[in-house]
Amino acid sequence: KTKIPVFSSEECQKIIDEAEEIASKIEWTKNRHGNYPTTDLPLVELPETLKFLKLALVERLYPLLVSQFGRYLPDPTKLRLADGFVVKYDAEQGQKELKPHRDGSVLSFNIALNPASEFEGGGTWFASLDDAIKIDQGEVVSHASALLHGGHGITSGK
Repeated sequence: KTKIPVFSSEECQKIIDEAEEIASKIEWTKNRHGNYPTTDLPLVELPETLKFLKLALVERLYPLLVSQFGRYLPDPTKLRLADGFVVKYDAEQGQKELKPHRDGSVLSFNIALNPASEFEGGGTWFASLDDAIKIDQGEVVSHASALLHGGHGITSGK
């Protein structure tokens, strides 16, 4: 978990705004991830976000991941985004949680786009901790993808 935001509130809001605008035209997907479906939009559907993240990955996220996991990576210069998407949680009318699972990559990370004050509950639950790590807007939680984890349920808000 980062101790300070990696993305500003303005950057996070731009991502949310673009996702909501695109979803109003093509709808949120709900079946892309087989056994662990999420209400989401893949980054390839979000051209402005994708353009922003291509640079942010190189300048902010990859260096963060290398600082955390570099000694475990055979060649940290080969980090690539395998499956980027924006997930929408909504306690009243949508996805409230994500069941425990393992991702199919080497590393995973989540970026909170909303301020933690806008919802109750939430966070990334890890079986090894038997607890959820909650992050605030713009902060990142990263982990080895093979760790059993899930989206801790929200009880109110989005």
